[in-house]
Amino acid sequence: MHVLKGILSIIKPMKIRNLSLIVIAISLILTGCSSKHKKLLNSNNHDAKYEAAIAAYNQKDYFHATQLFENLLLYYRGRDKAESVNLYYAKSLLGSGDYYSAGYQFQNFVKWFPYSKDAEEALFQAAYCKYLESPKYSLDQTLTKESLKEFQSYIERYPKSEKVAQANKLMDELRLKLVRKDYEIAYNYYKTGNYQSAQSALRTFLKDYPDAEYRQDAMYYLVLSGFTFAENSIEGKRKERFEVVINDFQKFEALFPDSPRTKELKKIMVQYQELGKK
Repeated sequence: MHVLKGILSIIKPMKIRNLSLIVIAISLILTGCSSKHKKLLNSNNHDAKYEAAIAAYNQKDYFHATQLFENLLLYYRGRDKAESVNLYYAKSLLGSGDYYSAGYQFQNFVKWFPYSKDAEEALFQAAYCKYLESPKYSLDQTLTKESLKEFQSYIERYPKSEKVAQANKLMDELRLKLVRKDYEIAYNYYKTGNYQSAQSALRTFLKDYPDAEYRQDAMYYLVLSGFTFAENSIEGKRKERFEVVINDFQKFEALFPDSPRTKELKKIMVQYQELGKK
């Protein structure tokens, strides 16, 4: 790769007259590099493989580094370089963007080398890989929850680490996804006309996340859900359910007196009073 970079640096300032020759030359160089790499992979010179793998990693050539370290895993198991090979293999996977496999390898490193000086880094990176794999809020949040759990384990194990602040910041981002996920589930009941389930889900949301960003929205849709549910209830249940709605509205009004939604909900309360007179 260094040879290729050198040729490109020479070509750049030159006036290229025959592009096809340049392409052929570069192809030959790449073929030669690939052939050399394959030959090394198939050889029994494990020390040479290890040195080449370290060099590839340092040059950020994670593709070749990953192949070489993976090739060395079995040979160095139980030997002096086992710890280094396993750590660099995980770091190469992380560098290549294979976060799922990298996280798995970092976890294995912590399990196999719990007293290593690199166990702290590996535990953090295992959680970080799952953070990187965590999908947007609308999708399944299993990895988000696993990442939170692993960051918490890291903080408990290394409370004085300089990475604790970063871990807490990443955990806050993950929690926001879970909050948004739960809110959208509750709101979706309202949106689809399932008002009784909406009330239950919104109350649970407000209980679980009393300081959430979506608190006003949740309380607003709680009142709307309750009103519509009460309005369409049988005669014997209507009064009791409207009293619950009034209580929910009073809480909303107390917390958000200047909100445009408060005026909107007051109109609904007037509508309820008119209904009561009838």
